[in-house]
Order: sequence, then C-alpha cells, then structure tokens
Amino acid sequence: MIRPASCYCHSNGLQQAVPGPHQRNRMNIDKYYDLPFSTEQVYAAWICPQTIIPPATRMEIDPTVGGHYRLFIEEEDRCSRTEGLIFAIEPERHVRFTWERDRDGEITEVELFFTPTKNGSTLRIRHFGFSKQETRDMHDSGWDNYVTRLSQFLLKEDEAA
Repeated sequence: MIRPASCYCHSNGLQQAVPGPHQRNRMNIDKYYDLPFSTEQVYAAWICPQTIIPPATRMEIDPTVGGHYRLFIEEEDRCSRTEGLIFAIEPERHVRFTWERDRDGEITEVELFFTPTKNGSTLRIRHFGFSKQETRDMHDSGWDNYVTRLSQFLLKEDEAA
C-alpha cells in the first residue's frame, strides 16, 4: 500500500524538513510517496514502455538524455497524448522531463527522485511551471491516482515473479 510520505524527505540518511503548503509556490506540485518497492523496481517501471498504467493505453519512450516520450490514452471517440523530452536521467535516482498534454501549449517540467528507504523507497514528484491553477490542481490529484495504479502494477509484478 502506498501512502504519502510524512513531512520529511530521507536523503543520504539525513532527514530534511519539507516546506509546508503555505511555503510552496501554489502553481507547483511537490509530492512524496513512500512505496514498498525498491528504487530499482519503481525506476524500471517508470521508464519501461510495457508499463501501461490506466487510463493510458500505450507508451513510447527513449529513456536517454534528449530522448522523447509519448503517453497515449486511446478511446473510441478520441485520442489524448502527453509528450515531452527527457533533460536528465540518472538510473534509479533521478529523471527530469518536459510535459505537454495534447499540444495545448502549456509545457511544464516534471522531476522524479527515487530514494531508497528501509521499507522500500520514496518517490518524490516535482511538477512545475503551470500557468493555470485548474491545470495544476488536475495534475495534483492525477499524480496520486497514477502512483496508486503504479503500485498496483508493481504488486502484480511481484506476485507473478
């Protein structure tokens, strides 16, 4: 089961306080998730094109610096696409990429940090550069849903192994 991490980020064995909601830029997202999976598992699932987390139906990814990714949601009456370029990638530690949905012109950035913990790992998601509060809020809850489904996917992988 995933749960949002407490108000501490564990990095290199040190605890660092995370700014409270009143101290953060309201147009950015900064979330921590404690996961019962290793950083290797979470990272591998994140960059693997076979990791399809609903409502996504297909993913294309070149997990290299300068690589491109596309995430598709294909339904009977429409097709939605999120895509971007990868700026930084440190296997099992850090990924940074742009994010644009349906070529709407609002290009944001996402940073992922994978940190090992005693019971698995902490996934930190920073999503920043929003120009509209409504879009920011939609993504805020969207990340919670995505990480929940990613955890369910990884649990099934563990059970199948």
